[in-house]
Amino acid sequence: MSFFVRGIGAVTPLAANVEQTWAELLAGAEATRQAFANGFGGRTYHCARVPQKFTAGVARESRLRRSGTISLLGVTAGLAALENAGISRDQARGGAIVFAISCGGVEYTRRFYHEVVTEGANNASPLLFPETVYNAPASHLASLLKIDNRDYTLVGDSSVGISAVHFATQLLATDPELEFCIVVGVEETDWVLADAFATWRMVTNQSSFEIFGSMRGTILAETAAALVLGRSGRIQVARVSGGIPFFRQRDASSALRDVVTQLRRDKPPAAILCSANGTFADRAEEIVFRETFGSVSVYGHKPAIGDSLGASGVLNIVLATLTLEQQILPPTLHSGGRLESVTREKTKIDGTEVLVTSVGFNHQANAALLAINS
Repeated sequence: MSFFVRGIGAVTPLAANVEQTWAELLAGAEATRQAFANGFGGRTYHCARVPQKFTAGVARESRLRRSGTISLLGVTAGLAALENAGISRDQARGGAIVFAISCGGVEYTRRFYHEVVTEGANNASPLLFPETVYNAPASHLASLLKIDNRDYTLVGDSSVGISAVHFATQLLATDPELEFCIVVGVEETDWVLADAFATWRMVTNQSSFEIFGSMRGTILAETAAALVLGRSGRIQVARVSGGIPFFRQRDASSALRDVVTQLRRDKPPAAILCSANGTFADRAEEIVFRETFGSVSVYGHKPAIGDSLGASGVLNIVLATLTLEQQILPPTLHSGGRLESVTREKTKIDGTEVLVTSVGFNHQANAALLAINS
């Protein structure tokens, strides 16, 4: 059975929609970084936020007026993907929703602990606020679209977006009455997240970061990306993995190699969209790309947008769709010298397949292969 991308949507720190985000990436733009204003201990980190005006439209929905950032982002991207697919809200009842999230509603988690520290436990807001539930963004979108019993949330690392696409294909394969699936990857960010990841040397305190060069950590970003999967279309999800775990960082390249070997077809892909983010993930992808794909052009979006964790895998698939349609890759910003095949300027491609890879902080490797029908 074949599955296709029927529609795409996104809201990023660069732009309010996927078309403008793509244009900014092609132009070599870099999202504005700002320092978190609510930190402790003199530790400063930067992030890339989505301007509130980009989600102002859905914030006016009566069901979302008290919703947090993560729900507003997810709903914005999900509705955009439906519109791009030509599916109305009434027609959306026939679909299912699959969200991919890494850290969830951290704004409320942080608020709780901040109040415990500054005001005492008796004055802290309840931690069991609805927005701290991982499934809240999916529930908000399902409520707007009046979808019952078909909303799911997968929680994982940056590879979870590809796992969500794999899960959506399983839903479509096992339920012939299911018309389509909306897959949404979404992430919000906060100082407490950056500080936690910095403890593991995964986040830098600088305002930019290099990939395939010095591994000094990443910068977190707010983002939501969405796609509508169905049984017809021009861009096919030719193959997608459920992911392979690894238990030590030095095993990451082996796990990724196994994943891409499972997906690989007779000829190499025309391009690769990677997950490099200034951490050990760069080294794992570098090894596999050099050994397996040689001179195939590699693009990494994270130096431009930031690392949106749970949203990044879905965003990469959205960008892969545009890559296939337009046969071009954006320049990779802040690319070091360790991988010769990384794009350093706009690069034309000539082919029908694009590979998307992901190596996650929580030790999961994953990949998907997209193809365009001529």
